[in-house]
Amino acid sequence: MQPTEDFDPIPAGEPPLLPILNRYRPMGRTGTVDFPTTRPVVVTTKSHINLVVQHSDWEGQSATILDRSQWVQCYARNDHLGLVIPYEYLDSEHTYEPDFLVRLTNGLQLLLEIKGYEVHNPEQTNAKHGAAKRWIQAVNNLGDFGMWEFLVVRELDELESALARLAKEAKTP
Repeated sequence: MQPTEDFDPIPAGEPPLLPILNRYRPMGRTGTVDFPTTRPVVVTTKSHINLVVQHSDWEGQSATILDRSQWVQCYARNDHLGLVIPYEYLDSEHTYEPDFLVRLTNGLQLLLEIKGYEVHNPEQTNAKHGAAKRWIQAVNNLGDFGMWEFLVVRELDELESALARLAKEAKTP
């Protein structure tokens, strides 16, 4: 696992970053996820969404690791959930959809990105990851949705140890 790219936090003296919630649906739900797919799937037991749709082999392998991990309480593939993070790149607005939402046994919640070889523009990846970190900071500042972290995994054999490290850390809102 490689550390995520650096990003500049809010300068000292600035007000805390807070999320803008949808007033009609401030919290998403996974209970109504139901859609057809022709992609390969992985069966899961740590999610009430019974199948994880694979957008890559790595995501399928990650789902298996998450399902077997003693550090994972539950998880969901961020597919048809509506969790997208806006970001700007080259003066254009885009959205970023992290791969997984994971709740660890210590209550910490993760936005988990499985990132293999860099096939896209690394500057755009940095913009996505910076936006995810700002999203995490805003949600944690609000304090209504528990503690969150953003984790990027580039080597699958390091996923379990990264989960263990985060699950053993004491997290307080």
